[in-house]
Amino acid sequence: MGFFKFSFITFLTVLCLSACTTSKSVSKYTDADLVWSDDFNGTELNTNDWNYEFHEPGWVNNELQSYDDSKENTYVKDGFLIIQPLRKQNADGTFSYTSGRISTQKKHAFTYGRFEARLKVPKGQGYLPAFWMMPDDESFYGQWPKCGEIDIMEVLGHETDTVYGTIHFGEPHSQDQGTYTLASSSFADEFHVFAVEWEPGVIRYYCDGNLYKTMNDWYTKRPGFGEVTYPAPFDQPFYMILNVAVGGNWPGSPDQTTTFDEKAQLLVDYVKVYQKKSYDENVEKPKKAAVIDSPAGNMIKASKEKWTFLTAQGGEGSLSVEDGKIEIAPTADGPVEYAVQLVQGPLPMINGNVYRYSFDASADEERTLVTAITAPEVGWIRYFADTKISLAKEKKHFTWDFTMSAESDANARVEFNLGSQGSLAKVYIENVTLEKIGTADLSSSEVKLLPDGNIIRNGQFQEGKGRLAFWEVESADEPKVFVTNDKGVRELKITGPAKVSQKDLVVPGKKEYILSFDGHASADCSIEVNVGKMKEKVALTSSKKHYEFVYMDDMTSKCELDFVSSLDNTDVYIDNVFFKENAILLNGDFSNGMAAWDLYCNESADASVNTSSGSATISVLKTGNLDWMIQLKQGNISLEKGKTYKVEFEAMSDISRTIMWALQRDGSGDNNWIPYSDTQKIQVWNAKKTYSHTFTMESESDSAVIFTISLGAVDGKVINEGHRVVISNVSVEEVK
Repeated sequence: MGFFKFSFITFLTVLCLSACTTSKSVSKYTDADLVWSDDFNGTELNTNDWNYEFHEPGWVNNELQSYDDSKENTYVKDGFLIIQPLRKQNADGTFSYTSGRISTQKKHAFTYGRFEARLKVPKGQGYLPAFWMMPDDESFYGQWPKCGEIDIMEVLGHETDTVYGTIHFGEPHSQDQGTYTLASSSFADEFHVFAVEWEPGVIRYYCDGNLYKTMNDWYTKRPGFGEVTYPAPFDQPFYMILNVAVGGNWPGSPDQTTTFDEKAQLLVDYVKVYQKKSYDENVEKPKKAAVIDSPAGNMIKASKEKWTFLTAQGGEGSLSVEDGKIEIAPTADGPVEYAVQLVQGPLPMINGNVYRYSFDASADEERTLVTAITAPEVGWIRYFADTKISLAKEKKHFTWDFTMSAESDANARVEFNLGSQGSLAKVYIENVTLEKIGTADLSSSEVKLLPDGNIIRNGQFQEGKGRLAFWEVESADEPKVFVTNDKGVRELKITGPAKVSQKDLVVPGKKEYILSFDGHASADCSIEVNVGKMKEKVALTSSKKHYEFVYMDDMTSKCELDFVSSLDNTDVYIDNVFFKENAILLNGDFSNGMAAWDLYCNESADASVNTSSGSATISVLKTGNLDWMIQLKQGNISLEKGKTYKVEFEAMSDISRTIMWALQRDGSGDNNWIPYSDTQKIQVWNAKKTYSHTFTMESESDSAVIFTISLGAVDGKVINEGHRVVISNVSVEEVK
């Protein structure tokens, strides 16, 4: 269940759109299409179909419950699956919560179909029951939200007349959501049928046979890579999940009105899956209307009706606007910056435009506020970064120029955030201006390193029309050159004489590189593989093999990679093309920015990263409550059994704190994250120090190892004090 920062205006818009599009609809799926079901008529949960999931409190969304296999929380009785959240008072007077979560992961996963459940939800403040779906292989497109998520049914325990249907996707995190509200009664009073019909390029949401939302516009991409060919990520096997969450970011915590009796139960009568024999995946993404630039001059309107005053999580206050002069009077500032918030939007922001943002502001006494220009519909990314300014009684003028480097957005907004600033002083704002002052050329003729260190773009054949973006095909006979798509297996297929090339590759000189790819053919044969000065004759067989060639260039240059087949009656298959520096760990000095690196930040934490002068600086605003909630990491590292490795890097922090690191197994598929190097904890402070550790790889060789530096709540120490951790000169070397 994904969570998102959610404004009241957005909610009303979604609710209105859903109500306007609700209609009774006859499903195209019949009993003849039923491929799997569970009616829970036994005496216990069938573990051939379902898994119990185990998670600690706070694992996602700041939820309060733990999940386990307790028969008090999850059981089958009288033809129903029952998930029962429970509360226990601890010796110190606090409360702990348990609940149930089950899934069909690795047991029943489906690509496309109708997914349906008949159920009755719990009622009570703090409950969030859900029937939803996640990819069976979350790593296929990348961790959430890149992998995609389909929420078939979510109902807030304190608003049990409304169901939410949502898809999550992106990166940055985006979503589409619909709602269906009962005219009378409640989803907690009687059973209702919830379903989605998911087909290539469309997802339809139903409640009791009423079609209330149709979705067809989504995407997925990893930062620094191209967008994956539509309809990704919703073109892979998904499994089903049933659970009841307690507390968390969306429903809020239980209160004195919340009971933990039979009213708290999620009752599931059945779950059914229907599928057609086949689906046509030859679909194209809907064309979006171009974002229209704003007229010259100030985009901000001074009138009161153009401003929206919002409060959240206990924040309170009032707004007055007269003759363009804004007065904000907070009476409670809440625990988060957006607890007291003034916004104006939608505002069109155009890629490549240079903007000037300015205003005058003062306060009754010295205090701070945070301003930003954000993207409510694109994961709340910042077009103008969160900027904290200091106010005093004397009016000050603030101004900034910035370039819009993200994709154009018709629905940006200006924000003034007064929450969690330690002050209730009134704030006065006037002359707010956002105007275009020029344009910038953001194009680049050079192909830079991808975030995984690869010089080759679309080496896994996942991007662009026909999944052939960045590749050029040359042949006089027009052979069949295309990318296969057999149950998620995507390979370049060459039938007949042809040359498939990627040109103008930028190769930084005086380094050793490795060109690698996977290849096979319908019969034993040879093809040519050329890159720069290197010309290789490569023998392929009917068995897929991994090929590697070392390449050395003594100067910075551009070159071309060619796969050349001169065969008439043989099919050649190529996949996973990599051309990158010959090193165990790539870009350890961050001289190529974040290439090969990634910063993971859980929604319960807050962190960002910048690189300069050969270092990565991670700005941490809050750690979350678990160590892994902030991680600087690099994947696809190869370690060989029996070899000894030395890990070394420099680190410092503006505050004294503990961080930890490990070279560990990629457990995204089976949750096995064994640290091959053991988990290393180090103390860092405001003086740079070199840290090193030597270990021998005792496990079997692994070419998909992840190097992680964890900056969350190490040893359970939550840090909500803003600070910076600087990492530099990271290396992993084999000890001779």
